[in-house]
Amino acid sequence: MEWLQDIKVDWLPMPPLLLEIGFILLAVAVWRYGRVLGELLQIIDKPPLEVLVTVAAWVIVLTFSLPHYIVSAVFYPNLFADQTMYQYLAVFRTLSFVGLAIAGILVLAPSLAYFWWTTRE
Repeated sequence: MEWLQDIKVDWLPMPPLLLEIGFILLAVAVWRYGRVLGELLQIIDKPPLEVLVTVAAWVIVLTFSLPHYIVSAVFYPNLFADQTMYQYLAVFRTLSFVGLAIAGILVLAPSLAYFWWTTRE
């Protein structure tokens, strides 16, 4: 664990921290949207697809906000000191944006299903 002594950590990386707070608020809004969608689906007697929206909110927090904060707090301050940080940075960025894409698909599927169910005659 000697290599941990040389790592600098910026606990409050200010512009990225504001982005993280914004994405956590987005996850809260998506969670609330899932609750409203669940009630609407219950009214029209359709299957409870709001679970996918709730999962999407957790995916946003776990695969975007947390890895992006780790990248901003740990990897960016140490980019010039250790070249392996570039590899970690690429892995975490890929994880973050794939997770965000999956969350978007998880929200889109029930939304489109609700739209289809309510517009058919």
